[in-house]
Amino acid sequence: MRQLFSALALAAMATTASAASVSYVASDNFNSYGAGALAGANGGTGFSGAWTGSPGANVVATTGADSPMSGNALSFSTPNRDNAASRTLATSLDRAFYVSFDFQFDGGEIGNNDFLGLWFGETFGPNIGLKSNCGVGGNCTADLFVRTEGTGGVFQQNIAIGTTYTVLGLFEKVGNSSTYNRASLWVGDSLANVGSLGAADVVYNGASTVSSISTIGFRTANLDTNPADRLLVDNLRVGVVPTPGTLALLGLGLVAAGLASRRRA
Repeated sequence: MRQLFSALALAAMATTASAASVSYVASDNFNSYGAGALAGANGGTGFSGAWTGSPGANVVATTGADSPMSGNALSFSTPNRDNAASRTLATSLDRAFYVSFDFQFDGGEIGNNDFLGLWFGETFGPNIGLKSNCGVGGNCTADLFVRTEGTGGVFQQNIAIGTTYTVLGLFEKVGNSSTYNRASLWVGDSLANVGSLGAADVVYNGASTVSSISTIGFRTANLDTNPADRLLVDNLRVGVVPTPGTLALLGLGLVAAGLASRRRA
């Protein structure tokens, strides 16, 4: 009987791990802020202190055409800012983590190497976002990218102006690396779907110099001013997979609950 309870507990643990396989570290949907400059805004969860930001990083109201964005979103329009907006995490990251957000090229013209990257740790560290036409154009029209370094990347999805895309990235240390050296990208998936994800759309391999992350932020480059490019970001979430030790403790708890139920029967 004890073996049966153990087996059932382990099965329940596996089910729980799949159903709730990501624990949020930080999130912000920007709805608690008034319209205007992002700098000084201090909502969301999992952060230590307010957003810092440069001119051109603003909070704006979304419209029905921006769905699944709703309420407020971030808007970026400044051509070249290594630190267009950034914020300190309340809990530093030093192991594999996921990030997801909704993205839209809301206005202007999509040109070669229009860039908005969400960076981790440092402005040229691991990053994910928009790098249009694979950066250089030619025969490549994919626009969304992921990478662990400050140049290059792997690409997915030829985007259209006015269409919202949900972007999901996974950043890992593999092969006993002390720094993040693998980044994976899914387009159309979010943290809510992590338990049922298939293979990534694209995977980038390359060593970064970042081993621990306490700050995240956005970098812009090559955005046009005439006509003005405007990029929207909403529903930003960062999460980690529970450690094996956490799952083991969950399993022991379920086993104990099962044995206690047996004693009461």
